[in-house]
Amino acid sequence: MTFHIQTLLTHWAVMVLALWLTSRALKGMSFSGILPLLASALLLCAANIIVRPALALIPLSTASWVLGIVLLVINALLVMLIASLVKGFNLSGVWAALLAALIIAVIGMLLEMVLPGSNPSLFHIQQLINFK
Repeated sequence: MTFHIQTLLTHWAVMVLALWLTSRALKGMSFSGILPLLASALLLCAANIIVRPALALIPLSTASWVLGIVLLVINALLVMLIASLVKGFNLSGVWAALLAALIIAVIGMLLEMVLPGSNPSLFHIQQLINFK
C-alpha cells in the first residue's frame, strides 16, 4: 500500500473537522477536549486505511446501496469502538453512532470536494487499486 504523508495529513485534518462539526451538530456525541478529538480522528483514519482495502474483497456485483448500508454500519461500529477506547470521546448509543457515521461521511465528502486537487471518489478508488 502506498500513501503520501501529505495525503494522510490532509485526510486526518478533514476527519478532525468532520468529527468536530458532527459533535457540534449531534447532541449524542461530544469530546471533552482537543486531545480526544485528535486521537479519535487519528484512529478513525487508521481504521479506514485498514477497512477500505478489506472491503475490496466484497464482490463487485453487490448492489451499491447494500454496500452503502454495510459501510454505514461498519463506520458506526468503528465510531462506537473508538468512543470506547478514547477517554473523553462520549457517545450516547447505537443510534447516535449511526447518525454520527452518516454525518461524518457527508461532511468528510463535502470537505474533500472543496480541497484543491482532491477528488474523494478517485482517492478511494486509487487506494483500492494501490493495495498490494
